[in-house]
Amino acid sequence: MRSFSMIFLLFLLGVAAWLIWDKLTKRSTLEASAQNKTFSDTSSGIQILEPSSEEKEAPSSPRDAQTGSQSAKVKMQLSSYVTLSQAMARGPACSYVQHTYYGLCYDEEHEQPRWTVYILRGEKLREGRIRRTQDFRPDPKIRTQSAQLSDYKKSGYDRGHLVPAGDFKWDSIGMSETFYLSNMSPQLHEFNAGIWEQVESTVRAWARQKKTLVVYTGPILNKVEKRIGTSKVSVPPAFYKVVYHLDEKNPAAVGFIVPHAPSQKSPLSFLVSVDSVERVTGIDFFYKLPDDVEERIERRFERAQWEVKGHR
Repeated sequence: MRSFSMIFLLFLLGVAAWLIWDKLTKRSTLEASAQNKTFSDTSSGIQILEPSSEEKEAPSSPRDAQTGSQSAKVKMQLSSYVTLSQAMARGPACSYVQHTYYGLCYDEEHEQPRWTVYILRGEKLREGRIRRTQDFRPDPKIRTQSAQLSDYKKSGYDRGHLVPAGDFKWDSIGMSETFYLSNMSPQLHEFNAGIWEQVESTVRAWARQKKTLVVYTGPILNKVEKRIGTSKVSVPPAFYKVVYHLDEKNPAAVGFIVPHAPSQKSPLSFLVSVDSVERVTGIDFFYKLPDDVEERIERRFERAQWEVKGHR
């Protein structure tokens, strides 16, 4: 009986020793795995990467580390957003069409774009020598057919450019493509040749100062009360422009909301935040920007950043 108890005790000690050894072995294995650069779980597709050397050397404060990481990301990436594909907007249903130098999203119900977008470069403006082509015509890329010349004839409204012809005097193709009727909106002549032209001139002045801008333009189609032509082209009660300057150190954005009526006011009196334009139009303009940058520059604007010599 005593020998049996002794054997049983030795057995328990053996089991305990084996459990301790097994635990230590597994711990060593896990520590070794943690030192590997990557760990892959092929069954779930999960891949966990170790922090890069830049992240390891980040500030010790969690808030400082987060801010430093975001700043580095913005510094590396902002300039890469200055393309038509990155600058596409989103909002009310419309059909996107891209021409050589600009894109537009066409709303068949109103026979005009909800928004247009293009890159405006100050250096190109200085090269401009080409005269207006005046070749107004339907846009062959609009599958449902754009507005027609007959819609504007004797309507009392100009074929008002959204993407300005004056911004493409440096290229004959770019100039000609701004005369597609898909790029037009009905505008009173006094408005088109007055305050609207001054707004366009202001944006060109900014481009000469700031080098590169991303520009959105379109009609505000809330509460449309009048239509023209057999295509029933809507006459907007107001128009907008939204301008982004993606400077790496100090990005900024601003908008215009201009009532569709003659005005003797300065173009700068119509400045608003981008958020204000988004609320009125339902369009999210530069949604592909990093969220922190988009939120900061669209929420408000600093008027001093958008002053132009010669304007009040």
